[in-house]
Amino acid sequence: MRLKLFLAALCLMIVLSACTNSGGSSSTPVADKGNGATPSKPGKDTLTVAQEIDAGTLDPQKQGKIPDMSILINMFDTLVTRDENNKLAPSLATEWKAVNDTTWEFKLREGVKFHNGEPFNAEAVKFSMDRLNNPDTKSPIVELKTVKEVVVVDAKTVKIITEGPDPILPNKMTLFGGTIVPPQYIKEKGDDNFAKNPVGTGPFKFVSWQKDSQITMEANADYWQGAAKFKKLVFKIIPNPSNMAAAIRAGEVDIAAGIKPDVATQLKSQTELKVVSSPGIRTFYISLDTKEGPLAKKEVRQALNYAIDVNTMIKTVLDGNAVRVSTLIPKENFGFDPAIAPYEYNIEKAKQLLTQAGYPQGFAMTLDADNLEVNNVQVIAAQLEKIGVKVQLNLMDSKTLSANLVAKKTSPMYFIGNTGWTMDALSNFQSYLKSDRRYNRFVNAEIDKLVDEEEQTIDSQKRQVSFTKLQTILKEEAPFIYLYQINGLYGIRNNIEWKPNPVGILSMYKASIK
Repeated sequence: MRLKLFLAALCLMIVLSACTNSGGSSSTPVADKGNGATPSKPGKDTLTVAQEIDAGTLDPQKQGKIPDMSILINMFDTLVTRDENNKLAPSLATEWKAVNDTTWEFKLREGVKFHNGEPFNAEAVKFSMDRLNNPDTKSPIVELKTVKEVVVVDAKTVKIITEGPDPILPNKMTLFGGTIVPPQYIKEKGDDNFAKNPVGTGPFKFVSWQKDSQITMEANADYWQGAAKFKKLVFKIIPNPSNMAAAIRAGEVDIAAGIKPDVATQLKSQTELKVVSSPGIRTFYISLDTKEGPLAKKEVRQALNYAIDVNTMIKTVLDGNAVRVSTLIPKENFGFDPAIAPYEYNIEKAKQLLTQAGYPQGFAMTLDADNLEVNNVQVIAAQLEKIGVKVQLNLMDSKTLSANLVAKKTSPMYFIGNTGWTMDALSNFQSYLKSDRRYNRFVNAEIDKLVDEEEQTIDSQKRQVSFTKLQTILKEEAPFIYLYQINGLYGIRNNIEWKPNPVGILSMYKASIK
């Protein structure tokens, strides 16, 4: 009897073991013979994009950074967009015109709905603009501060009235300021819920958000331009460059955005993907606090510009993926003047200017920078040391650097990049030059006057004259160290079709998977 019970128990153990090992789940990974573990790859209906920085919020009117907008542009539409040639093109607005110097009229697209079924119309535009400029919203978006009133003419027509002339209001409607949000949903659910569960009119609907890890969206089958060519869009947040490179090598992501030049060099040998260097308008420079200390002297600021060999830096550190700039404006943006040449590299001239300013032995100074830019700022510090300027690097994450900028807690020097996303020099200058602006650290009455002229003049030729005068003063007074505009670098797997744009926004609607 005992033998029978033993044999029965043994048979049961064998059966259970067989069931566990034949198609059932197991906590032990199965290795691919000779090749290690098989990498987890997205399905053919899923496009996975990696970028370094997560969105701070999913409320498009409470953020003001390109990484945030790169995610949100896939869920929200703007009034105006740009075509493949970077020219202004219709989106939620089908046409627009200047009625007079302070009034723009926009005709709106009919039949568009938000993801919750709520209709898009003139009331939604008015609500969005009013909410953006309401002090209670605390929006960091400053482009539409000129707007005085939004008037609903009828369901498909709005007039936007500005305090004074705003020559590039349609440009401002292509991204941050032009994002349209759902009035009824926000009124019913509240701002906090909207920031975590966004509803737009865009090509993808929000599914889930794992902070600092992943945002998942699904294709909007009823999108007014037609559904996307794939069903799911995933943004993965991978701040470490090496981890991002490993992820695209393993097939865990389809597009690695904003990769560093050294990572791009590593990826070029991978046959299953391509590295794309796309001309970009993000311009880098070092802001100088001119109000006290050595940086208060023009000769010192000029010396710093002469001391940095930017062209060699582009060739070596950036592997050629950048273009030298003369001031703050990339060559693609309106207002750029090619007649204004960049500072030449001239160590002796730099030393002479420091001596002339009373600093023959140089001085010590702290430089703040995003820790992801460590390679670039280390080279800059080494070059400045050749003229006796000893730079102490103060590295931090991008969120801390941004917070310090807003709180005016930065060091006398900080390294920063700016995307003039309206593709007009107004955007490059607006927060930095005029003495009453949030990031201003250089006061000059002539600059204040010229900023007013280029911001409030409708005539493009007159605006160009003002921009040229501004750039001439900026080069002479050198309140910044002018560096380069950088190409966008992307790792893209061979089965993905997608074209980057100069602004660097990761709009994935037109992407496809082979």
